[in-house]
Amino acid sequence: MNCLSVVSLLSVLFASMTVVRADDPPSAVGSVLKLLKSGKVPPARLGSVVEMVCTRGNDHDLAFVFQQTLDPKSYTPELRRQSLVWLKDAALNRKTRPADRQGLAQLLDPATTKDTTLQLRAIELAQAWKDPHSATLLVQLARSTTSTDSIRAAAVSALVIVDAQDAQAIAGELLADGQSYLNRSLGVTTLAGLDLAASAEAAARVLQSTTPDDDPAPLIDTLLAREGGADQLGAALKATPLPQDVAKLCLRRVYSAGRSDAALLDVLAPQAGVSAKPVKLTPEQVAALAAAAAEQGDPARGEQVFRRSDLSCTKCHAVNKAGGQIGPDLTPVGANSPMEYLVNALFDPDAQIKEAFITRTVTTLEGRVFQGITVDRTDQKLVLRNTDSQLIEIPITEIDEEVEGKSLMPKGLPTLLTESETLDLLKFLSAMGKPGDYEVRSTQRFQRWRVLQRPQPELLAGIPNLVIFETEILDQGHWSSAYSLVNGTLPLDEIAKSQKSPVFYLQGEIDVVEAGSAKLNFNSVSGLTVWLGKETIHSPADATIELKTGRQSITIRVDTATRTEPGLRLELTRPEGTSGQFQVVDGQ
Repeated sequence: MNCLSVVSLLSVLFASMTVVRADDPPSAVGSVLKLLKSGKVPPARLGSVVEMVCTRGNDHDLAFVFQQTLDPKSYTPELRRQSLVWLKDAALNRKTRPADRQGLAQLLDPATTKDTTLQLRAIELAQAWKDPHSATLLVQLARSTTSTDSIRAAAVSALVIVDAQDAQAIAGELLADGQSYLNRSLGVTTLAGLDLAASAEAAARVLQSTTPDDDPAPLIDTLLAREGGADQLGAALKATPLPQDVAKLCLRRVYSAGRSDAALLDVLAPQAGVSAKPVKLTPEQVAALAAAAAEQGDPARGEQVFRRSDLSCTKCHAVNKAGGQIGPDLTPVGANSPMEYLVNALFDPDAQIKEAFITRTVTTLEGRVFQGITVDRTDQKLVLRNTDSQLIEIPITEIDEEVEGKSLMPKGLPTLLTESETLDLLKFLSAMGKPGDYEVRSTQRFQRWRVLQRPQPELLAGIPNLVIFETEILDQGHWSSAYSLVNGTLPLDEIAKSQKSPVFYLQGEIDVVEAGSAKLNFNSVSGLTVWLGKETIHSPADATIELKTGRQSITIRVDTATRTEPGLRLELTRPEGTSGQFQVVDGQ
């Protein structure tokens, strides 16, 4: 909360403050709660007031917030979702739960809750509360064939805490012969919270029968997140060797998670056909490699190496502010660093690490293992950012051990690259920040896009009407990130391939500080249908749009079969003589 918000909020508080009745339970936020109950809080300040009550209030205070959250008419959809997060934080960090917790079932039940994000937050709350009354609905969600993947995963995770017996039964069902790879992966995740050794053995069996098209990340992450899990998985894979291509994918995932557990790497690396030992270069080798990269490397090919999903570079590093947030933005690195520095950073990342990016490995009393860079620390919680740029909040009282690590950058990355790929990657990094295709962005150009995941068939078959667009895209859409090249061009063929469809939906976001006009500058509008918020832009070529204060979205339906340009590039400019202040949204 910024200073202006605090001053404004206090003004409202003092203007509306009433005397706390003697029969009210003692509370650090008694006056704030009175204001909240009065219904006199301005809508712009309501979120700040609810957050204050959840952060400092007692169980009776939280009960009021929870009951308000149950009522769709009391709070906006976004505030309802956020209130459940604050209630979860109160349970985990302050061990404080609402005195009256009845009603959680209506948020869990898909028959009464159509907002899947709200439902997901409710599942997480049931887990934080260890609420036994939620077990029946959690079992239904875990077994449902209509639940989303994230809902099912959250439901089984909660069941491990809420009802271990039900969780054990569901794990057995998911791991049965004939189940899909996704279901078996979920079964391994469920079992990991109940029987680590059995989970590792199951993971090895599942991985052995997979193909290179299956993503091993959920299985690897599940075991790495448990104390002793890497050792158990290493032992299981030693007894159940993997096909070479699958072993390579697993090894890349371990590296991209910043882990270097010898018991696991010493088993995986030989199965993948590579060395588990990071290459140590002499000064002479560094100089020779730097010279070869400068002479033989190709920066365009190197950018493609950098963008490869299996190497995870964009998960940790941003380029022109778009990408991961746990490593430094690499846009100026070539202009600021000689080639020899880049060689050393690639082959020995621990030697080049900056203090802000030193990792911490935390083991909790429950045997969970978290690794990331420190974002925040209070007397109640430690906040880490992991390699997926997720914020992990760990209650201080739950920490068993905390160890300072080194760099999250994969130590064995060069072992996964050919010699030419290494030279190309170094050449690309050395070109970053210099004039040309790899220079630092100086305009409001979209670098980070979001891609709609698993769109309904009718969205691909034709242009949706307003009702379908709002419900299936704006309200319920699930998105993943995609990043433009350094020069701002988004390769559409990459997305079409990953989506397995020539038609897909993109979304860019804009933070508007002051309302005003903006001009859309597309490289081409062929094959595009464009919306600002929920309004269709009928002639998007060089269109001038009116932006309202707050976060605005530009959604684009792309049909690559009718598009003449292979890439998409969009820049916003402010028309001469108009007002308005805006910033495209970057980040992960």
